[in-house]
Amino acid sequence: MPILGNLSEFPLPEVLLLIGARTGRLRLLDVPEFGMMDVDFSEGEVQAMYIGDRTFTESKDMIAKLSAVVQLQTGMFEFRVQLVASVPREQPLRVNELVMTLVCYVDEQMALQQASAAVGHRFILAHPQPDVWVAPELSAFFLMARQFLTSPGIHLHDLARHLCLDSDVVHKNLTNLRLLGYIRLIDEEEAAQVVEMQTQENISRKSSEYFKASRAAAEIQRMTTNLPLVNAQ
Repeated sequence: MPILGNLSEFPLPEVLLLIGARTGRLRLLDVPEFGMMDVDFSEGEVQAMYIGDRTFTESKDMIAKLSAVVQLQTGMFEFRVQLVASVPREQPLRVNELVMTLVCYVDEQMALQQASAAVGHRFILAHPQPDVWVAPELSAFFLMARQFLTSPGIHLHDLARHLCLDSDVVHKNLTNLRLLGYIRLIDEEEAAQVVEMQTQENISRKSSEYFKASRAAAEIQRMTTNLPLVNAQ
């Protein structure tokens, strides 16, 4: 009988500890960015990860992708006991080691993101926007915040003030949107470059509009100059 659940209620590290020494396949479904992800386990050791037609066996690759799932806390999971292919490796990756490494990795990433967001970095919309599924609560936040994420971006605490939300809540949602590719972080130098580029584009557009208007006025004047005079009776 499979083990089923929602990652918003049962975080991935808890699910991994529940699998323990079992042999089978963990399937993660409706995971933003990845869609569906399979991870094989054999007697308490991680064997391989499958996403679409790609296979990952390196520990660092699997940890990086699973850390995104942990931070998003979105999707469903299903574990079925079954035979899986064994993947030879120099150093086996046991489930308990994976959990510990994964938790530490996520903590480090969150700390780095919090530090980056607090030291003058701005959040801005990414282009092009991805076409991935977004959880309803995160989607609602994005709709509220989107108007403030245009050029030249906005600081974390400024956005929290505009939305009347706690900074930690805003940071968590912004982090999830970054993981999905909807927004990105830029520093003050890049923000200034974005503003300069936008200013030049506005100047160029205004010049083009002025040039077209001048040509139209000159053409109207030329045409009216050649018209015969009509005397009023």
